[in-house]
Amino acid sequence: MSAVCFTALFIYMEKRQYSPYFLMDIFKLSSIRMGILLFLLLMIFNSSAMFVNVFTGVGMKIDNWQNASLGNWTMLGYFIGCIIAVMLGSRGVHLKYLFSLGFVLIGLSALFMYFEVQTSGLYERMKYPVIIRATGMMLLYSLTAVHANQRMPYKYLSTWICIMLTVRMVMGPSIGTALYTNVMQHRQQHYVTRFAQDRDLLNPEVAASYSQTVKGMQYQGKSEQEAEQMAAMSAKGSVQVQATLSAVKEMSGWTFYGCMACAVFFLLFPWKKRKLEPFAVTVS
Repeated sequence: MSAVCFTALFIYMEKRQYSPYFLMDIFKLSSIRMGILLFLLLMIFNSSAMFVNVFTGVGMKIDNWQNASLGNWTMLGYFIGCIIAVMLGSRGVHLKYLFSLGFVLIGLSALFMYFEVQTSGLYERMKYPVIIRATGMMLLYSLTAVHANQRMPYKYLSTWICIMLTVRMVMGPSIGTALYTNVMQHRQQHYVTRFAQDRDLLNPEVAASYSQTVKGMQYQGKSEQEAEQMAAMSAKGSVQVQATLSAVKEMSGWTFYGCMACAVFFLLFPWKKRKLEPFAVTVS
């Protein structure tokens, strides 16, 4: 609430100044509006990086050091994305194809997680979605600024830098994190309720696992009541893990569809062609 109030106060003060720092006319430029949209969508879909952390933490039970070491592979993805951007840009490839390629790569990373999420996943394979997602992020991250700077008057440079940092560092990650975490929690609770309906003692597998856990706790010196509580917690934990993996798989599929929709949109969007006026040649 305070952020909204201070933002409104800043806009009010800027409009009343004779020489404002933030030029509102910048929003009249189509390249700036498209740059804001690209950065916003990029940072929202980039929040899908949580799929790898959730899967490795819940499905594989790895420690924080191993989970953090997967992030080192993003450097390789950034390098590959930089090379692709430089090579295709030097060949005169239109930016719309590079934007679409970036969203396709992020979507492929989510698609990889869709098929990889299972109870017996391999830690070594988790580096591939990290590299693919980082490559697509680098393409969009670097070329969006290039597109927005085209045909932009120099007086708007400081204003565009402020907008760019605000959208890609504050608004985009905040919206993406809130969206993915809330949807993850909602779908996880949905699957917990769905799976728990069949997890009772009438199920032979559940009954056998429950009885085995109770006997194991009693062999360790626990009382019957404590053993039953531990068995119930064990059964609840297995349902929680299964529900989390199902939620990750579902959200990975929706992320893939969203990235493909963005790729098609930016590919079919009627981009304005840059008009270059010939220089006048004078002969003395």
